Amino acid sequence: MPQTQVFGQIEGDLQSQRYSSAMRKLVEVSNEYSHNLYFLGLLAQTQTALADYAGLVKTLTATAKISDSSAAYLDLMYVLYTQGRLNEALDIGLFLQERDLTHVQQRSLTHCLVRVYIEFSDHEGIRELAEQSKGHEEDALLVWAMGLVALAEDDKNMALDKFRRSVELNAQNDRAWVSLAILHDEMGDRELALANLERALDVNPENATGLKLLAQWCGRSVEKVDEVIGKIQYYLDRHDFDEEMSSCYIRVLRDQRLYGPAFFEVNKLILENPTQGHFQQVKKNLEDHAGM
Repeated sequence: MPQTQVFGQIEGDLQSQRYSSAMRKLVEVSNEYSHNLYFLGLLAQTQTALADYAGLVKTLTATAKISDSSAAYLDLMYVLYTQGRLNEALDIGLFLQERDLTHVQQRSLTHCLVRVYIEFSDHEGIRELAEQSKGHEEDALLVWAMGLVALAEDDKNMALDKFRRSVELNAQNDRAWVSLAILHDEMGDRELALANLERALDVNPENATGLKLLAQWCGRSVEKVDEVIGKIQYYLDRHDFDEEMSSCYIRVLRDQRLYGPAFFEVNKLILENPTQGHFQQVKKNLEDHAGM
């Protein structure tokens, strides 16, 4: 089958979201086109849609080696980061630092390196990025990261300044809003902390740290409980069998004596994790709380 014909069929499958069909066609011609960049691009799109991240890493690795393009290496670095392969992501990041990048590519590289350094708690790495960025436009993510460094060094005033500046630069930075909430609460201002938390969850209703804090601070509040339950339900609808969030949800339901939904959630956890005695104990504690 001619290249243009088979690729056209695959593109049609992708546009119609027939990803399995696209993958079958890609497999059929993989030997012939395994070094064809257009083929690899279609394969990467399909693997992304099918959440085949192990395959995607292989495809992006091949694409980067064949094309030797910085854009391809950036794509690979980001996927490695999202899959928790931090050392590999860092190696690519350090390699890319030696290249001439466009402004957009440099910004993407900085963002990815910041995220990797945060995961490693590599404060020196974050400082180096901040030093390299002097004289350039302020970056909200990097400013937030410098706030985390200041907080780790117990410089709360500096951390507060950095977190505030981060949300000034980018009001959509939900993690910076959560950081502000935590810091304001530590400073004794729960009302302002809650306002920060609400901003974070308005931006990203799936911010797990923010949701857990909201449940901790407001889970027993009659005025707030419906809001808390609704937000956690929204999260769980999109992240089924998130054990930590489910446990948080069960505590809120238990404290409000909403035992029916609480037992439903704990039974779901037991079905998903039949060998873990922890959830059986959670159920036993719930039964004791309900007087059963």
